[in-house]
Amino acid sequence: MISFILIQDSCLLLLYTFTSLLAIIGNGLVFRISFLRKHSTGLKLSTTSIFLLNLALADALCGLTIPFQFIFCSTYFLKNITSSSYLCISNKSLQILAYNASTITMCVIAYDRYRIIQNPLRQYSTRHTRQAILFTWIISGIYAGSCLISMKVHTYFISNQKLISCQILFPMKNKFISSDNIRKIRVFSLVILFYIIPLLIISILCLLTMRTIARRSIIGVQQFATFKRSRTRSMRLLIIIVIVFALSHLPLHLLHLQDFFIFSSKHRLQFNKCNDTTIYLFFYWLGISNCCHNPIIYSWFNKQFRRIVLNCFRTIIFCGRK
Repeated sequence: MISFILIQDSCLLLLYTFTSLLAIIGNGLVFRISFLRKHSTGLKLSTTSIFLLNLALADALCGLTIPFQFIFCSTYFLKNITSSSYLCISNKSLQILAYNASTITMCVIAYDRYRIIQNPLRQYSTRHTRQAILFTWIISGIYAGSCLISMKVHTYFISNQKLISCQILFPMKNKFISSDNIRKIRVFSLVILFYIIPLLIISILCLLTMRTIARRSIIGVQQFATFKRSRTRSMRLLIIIVIVFALSHLPLHLLHLQDFFIFSSKHRLQFNKCNDTTIYLFFYWLGISNCCHNPIIYSWFNKQFRRIVLNCFRTIIFCGRK
């Protein structure tokens, strides 16, 4: 008889797989659309387009690490392949790198959108754009590098009755600093640096952008209806971006804070183990699913983006025939 845990784990693996496919295909379409637009217009990519491509790159990389973790972090691989632990933890660190780069890039895009609304005629050099992107990946890489020790990873295909579990790779056995303390510092830093601060930055910049759009004056009565529709669509897009980012990561961060800072002193024995409950694994999926949200959001609110996506699918389905 099939156990309930097996059914739950199977559903979670399907969610992870679907998220990976959606992230790779959706963000791949962002690249295709951007270069098709550049080829058709003959113009250089704008700073906003470059930042969106960087966001798509980070999200696609995050989605790409999901199927590799099924391989590198599988029970068979960890038990039978030499240096498998290094591959598993490197893949996990790469996923964290992509997640953090995506988060910082969203802050940069929010600032770039506000800058364009505030000063639409001001030009910014590509050097500043490259510096912003380089800064994004350096900061993300510094944090991801700290995850190469005492890192909790999910392990897969444990037995016929349980498909997903977890374990701590390369735990610290130093009398001055323990794995528990390292993981506490890492979780606290993640919540502050890559959730609370970015959420505040994005929210404030979106509010400033919406205020600027709401106060913008127009010339000519005939343009009022078009301007009103465009303003409403822009405001909805900004609000949904903030809400999706906040809600997709909030449950997992709250669970981390609860496990590490509220219950750790009361349940020391449980704390030394890693959390592989179904609710944690679902919240973890909810967090990494953010890598496939942005193409969906932009295609929903951008008619041109949606039209190009449909044309791409028609080209794929009909093998290039019109």
